[in-house]
Amino acid sequence: MTTARPTVLLVDDEKANLRLLSDFLRQDTGIILAQNGNQAVEKAVAMQPDLILLDIMMPGMDGFDTLRTLKSIPSTSDIPIIFITGLDNPEKEQEGLRLGAQDYIHKPFNIDVVKARIATQLEIVRQRRALQQLSRDLSRASEAKSRFLANMSHEIRTPLTSIIGYAEALLADEFKGEEKQAIKAISISGKHLLTLLNDVLDLSKIEAGKMEIELLPVNLLELIEEVRTLVEDSARKKQLVFAVSISETLPRHIYTDPVRLKQILVNLLSNAIKFTKQGKVTLDVGIESEQLFFKISDTGLGIDKKRQAELFAPFTQGDSTITREFGGTGLGLSISAQLANKLSGQISLESELGIGSCFTLTIQAKLCEIPSMEEEKPDQQSKLRGKILLAEDSNESRQLLTRMLQSQGLDVRAVENGQQLMEAAMAEEFDLIFTDINMPVMDGLQALKLLRAVGVETPVVALTANVMSEDIQMYMDAGFSEHLSKPIDRLKFARLLQQHLPDISEQNELAMPNDEMRQLMSQFVSGLPAHLQAIKLAYQQNNLSQLEQLAHKLRGTAALFQFKQISEMARQLEHHMPIEKLPLALQDLSFEVEKLIANTDSLSID
Repeated sequence: MTTARPTVLLVDDEKANLRLLSDFLRQDTGIILAQNGNQAVEKAVAMQPDLILLDIMMPGMDGFDTLRTLKSIPSTSDIPIIFITGLDNPEKEQEGLRLGAQDYIHKPFNIDVVKARIATQLEIVRQRRALQQLSRDLSRASEAKSRFLANMSHEIRTPLTSIIGYAEALLADEFKGEEKQAIKAISISGKHLLTLLNDVLDLSKIEAGKMEIELLPVNLLELIEEVRTLVEDSARKKQLVFAVSISETLPRHIYTDPVRLKQILVNLLSNAIKFTKQGKVTLDVGIESEQLFFKISDTGLGIDKKRQAELFAPFTQGDSTITREFGGTGLGLSISAQLANKLSGQISLESELGIGSCFTLTIQAKLCEIPSMEEEKPDQQSKLRGKILLAEDSNESRQLLTRMLQSQGLDVRAVENGQQLMEAAMAEEFDLIFTDINMPVMDGLQALKLLRAVGVETPVVALTANVMSEDIQMYMDAGFSEHLSKPIDRLKFARLLQQHLPDISEQNELAMPNDEMRQLMSQFVSGLPAHLQAIKLAYQQNNLSQLEQLAHKLRGTAALFQFKQISEMARQLEHHMPIEKLPLALQDLSFEVEKLIANTDSLSID
């Protein structure tokens, strides 16, 4: 409809009738008045009312002639018309309906009947226009997805052609000493394909409502520096000036999802660099009215105002020439806009064709208090004293926990299952025992019961990825002294050690050298394909018990290394997932593992 309220054109040569109908209808509709057929046609063409009430008996052009004229004009042919008449002539009424009238209102007016018939016609108009708009929207969406499929086909075929070509050349021994060049090209093309796939998966997760946001304390300056590192090489290769400006009032720490915030900023900056042929790209970061803003400005192509409103829709780019010249699927901005919304923010755009663009991300500034560096830094001279027995079936988890404890000066004996734990605890004295719950041969619960049965009263701490309150209560009821969930809260770990070990005066967060931590993480990541293959084999052999055991092991170890997405996927596999859902779940896990392996070089140590 053309206005906020529907408009009705009243056509009658009697002023009294016009006044009466106007008074009746003015409260709910906008009123347009005409006293003859010619005026009615002129005003209908000019003002496009939603409904016309048309008197039949008028001098000059009567109602029937007026109706014929209106139906012959394309812009007014679909406007519904109700005849007003004082005649009681069925033949005339039939003629009017054949000509295209929707209904009749008889004089003298029954106001309730008049309002009901007008309301019915206006509702039909509203529904028809809503359906027309839906049809247009669906048509645009279909066209956009068709463009996307065409673009995606091109984007996939290009790296696939490279991969196949280089692979065939390697098989034919055509490189002769330059194999590394071919392998590097295959690796680059493979990572590009993985990026495309991740974009599609991210969009599908957002649209399905499955994209989770995790708010964590984030060092904003460090995050901005990481973003700079990720994009500045691309700018340098195009000989663009890339500058970052940070306000002095910017808070050092905020609560946000660092992965998603970084994803948005990298996408916006990558786009700015991609579409800028010369000049500069800048990132300005500041705070205003409790809102953080990130302004990404460029001296690139600029975007036509007509295209700006559509730019954040999926599968959309500036125009087809941009797709041909620069490539891309048109998903990045849509994903970024929806992620910004999940971070309680938004992305706005100012752009002038031929001058450049400025995308501004604003998010709520959720400040958090972080202790000063002096408070954070542990006393390097302070060492703990004690003898620890650790039972953990995952090799990577066992190594990580062992090194964390050894770095604090503790003597650690590490074993692989509950039976070995029993043998060690009966042979030696320990100050504290840590044990995983789900282990082969003998689990942690069975080991604890046997320890207590033979009189070993050493405090035992349950290490597990199970964090449900009923699980924790079950462990405590079984006789465990404490419970630590994976991923391990290192400060809680340190407090627990202080509570159970003698002569501890300092309460430092457990840590270990970054290079050792990174080495263990890389070792875990490199072993993921084999672990994933074992899970798939268990599924193929219909060995669901083995599948769940392997998933549990993966879940706990991934949690220890802060790979939370993989840990959550493994948790879902572990908890009796319906068998018909397993193939898709395994496929999703494979994608996540591939993504992690592709980004091994950029693993962060928290």
